Amino acid sequence: MRNARRHRPGLRGAATSMRADPRFKALPAEPATLLSEGRKIEAIKVLRSSNGIGLKEAKAWVDWHIEQDPMLRVQLETQQRATRRKIFLWFLLIDAAVAAGFIYYFFVRGTV
Repeated sequence: MRNARRHRPGLRGAATSMRADPRFKALPAEPATLLSEGRKIEAIKVLRSSNGIGLKEAKAWVDWHIEQDPMLRVQLETQQRATRRKIFLWFLLIDAAVAAGFIYYFFVRGTV
């Protein structure tokens, strides 16, 4: 085991893992508010325009902010589920209307 790294007891490894990520800082007020409202894409757009950064950097910054706040992550997931449910119900309504149109056209109108 010549290449194995020796483990030194103490807080040396723990102290380095507890530091804040130096790449990102707290979000400005407007993108943070948009993010808390569940408007992630708008938060990224505002962050890009206000700080003059690229899409990749803004998205990474917002994703990092979401990872740091577990309650925000749960809130965003809940809002996404509600949005998906609304979209599913709209598609179900449209499918029912199309099916009713076919039934009317082929069965009711065809007998007249």
